[in-house]
Amino acid sequence: MTATERATAELVPTISTSVKGPLGIMHLPRLWQKILLHACGRLPADYRHGSGGFDELLCDRLGLDAKALVAFIESERPDYLTFERWVGANARDLAPATIAALNQRLRTGNMREEIAAERRKRFGIADETVANAIALNDLDDWAGFHERLVGGRPLDDENQIG
Repeated sequence: MTATERATAELVPTISTSVKGPLGIMHLPRLWQKILLHACGRLPADYRHGSGGFDELLCDRLGLDAKALVAFIESERPDYLTFERWVGANARDLAPATIAALNQRLRTGNMREEIAAERRKRFGIADETVANAIALNDLDDWAGFHERLVGGRPLDDENQIG
């Protein structure tokens, strides 16, 4: 497979961290999608999946063994509801208060300033207060999806947002 073929075969996750499945846990559908894409050889090579960032935060807060979670998805390649059942059987803490606190942390968390500044610059966002991690990650994913699908062009001064 050529580099071009590989790039077009790669899929950037487009499920936002803000999305919840039936368990009501933000980021869980995205985590499943990223690891499943990796297991199928479709996640971009430089894309984190199952460790660090929100993936690590989710596993830590719910008491999930991240390595076991990754191994389950990579070996079983479950659909989403099967994955949620696995989470229900393997998480140490799915109390409503724990889930609510995790969701609040995800919803309100800001990106580290150096990364937020780079993203704002990349997307032509002049408002320096824009730092919400979910919003900036979503923009990054959508741009990556577009670039891989149709060879999108970066924003310029004529294409400013906000």
